[in-house]
Amino acid sequence: MEWATVVTVLIGGLIGLSGDAIGRIGSRRQAKIARQENLEDAEIARSQAIEDGNRKERGAREMRAVESILSAYLENPIMLLNQPREETVLSITKIYMVLGFEQSFILDGELRQRVTEICYFLDLAAGGDVGEYSPAEVGFLARNETWMLMGAWARGEDLPDSIEGWGEIRRSRAEIEAHWQQKLRDAGLRVTIPPISTY
Repeated sequence: MEWATVVTVLIGGLIGLSGDAIGRIGSRRQAKIARQENLEDAEIARSQAIEDGNRKERGAREMRAVESILSAYLENPIMLLNQPREETVLSITKIYMVLGFEQSFILDGELRQRVTEICYFLDLAAGGDVGEYSPAEVGFLARNETWMLMGAWARGEDLPDSIEGWGEIRRSRAEIEAHWQQKLRDAGLRVTIPPISTY
């Protein structure tokens, strides 16, 4: 056997072994990359599942808030006629307390702002007349406005303009606030009526 043949066989064997080693290293590297990608995909899927769960929970909580708000009006009736003022104010106060808490869970920003505004005027009505409207009138209009808004929201429609009467109260907000501020000053109080805010 010639040395050239032996050397050729040895070189061929070394090339084969090095190719096999390089193949194994490449396979390990590809397996490591695949494992890393699988871990990243699993983490993305887990994060997405958590986010989906949170979104569903927020949606369910929003629905409970709307149900609580509507129930507050049913459980605390406000009559335009033949209801003593004290009962009207008590009903308005109970409704206000529910709206004040539940508005924070309404996800729709425009609806939340409108409910916040209703809550604001109910709070003022519990303390007396709001502009030219008595507490009973404010409570009655607030109920109808709320039902209209919640109905549009439930149907997925754009929120409509305010009902007659409530729109007038909304447009008169600056005058109503000024009147209430003067009433507070006349009573010797230094408190300033805060602006409507969204929670």
